[in-house]
Amino acid sequence: MRRFLAKWGLCLMMMAATTLIYLDRQAVGLLAPTIQEQLNINNVGLGWIFSAFYYAYTLAQFAVGLLLDRFSLRWLYGGAILAWAAASTLTGLAQTFAMLVVFRVLLGLMESGNWPGAMRIVSRALPPEERALGNGIFTSGTSVGALIAPALVLGISTLVGWRYSFAALGLLGLSWFIVWV
Repeated sequence: MRRFLAKWGLCLMMMAATTLIYLDRQAVGLLAPTIQEQLNINNVGLGWIFSAFYYAYTLAQFAVGLLLDRFSLRWLYGGAILAWAAASTLTGLAQTFAMLVVFRVLLGLMESGNWPGAMRIVSRALPPEERALGNGIFTSGTSVGALIAPALVLGISTLVGWRYSFAALGLLGLSWFIVWV
């Protein structure tokens, strides 16, 4: 039973992390009209906010992959999710366009550890004949996150404001980290 949980519990934890990350990716798009209005951001600025995240995310994956190959996978992966949670929370604190861009860059940098980390964990924890299933489990978090984001993010925003949506996502990430360690 312990071996079963060690293998498939890891995959479920990585699915949960991927779900959280995709919730956050959806959040800015879902909340864009409110954010644009409150921070006085036009559509071009919104495009820069989205681009800032993806430039940082893409470029950081190279460096993160190198780090994950050389240092403690458990702590770097967990630390990346914890740092992502902090960056998500900061997004809700943005008072200006520039702050929002900086926080989204930070989020992209921190989020870049999920895919290379999860793939490395799968390759270490599962034998070759089970890796496709392990990858399928953790990558399904992308769809789960996209499916529940509208109800969760917009629900929180409707109840207490858009900024608290990011705080809630950060709190979920912190909770994930506590279970991980």
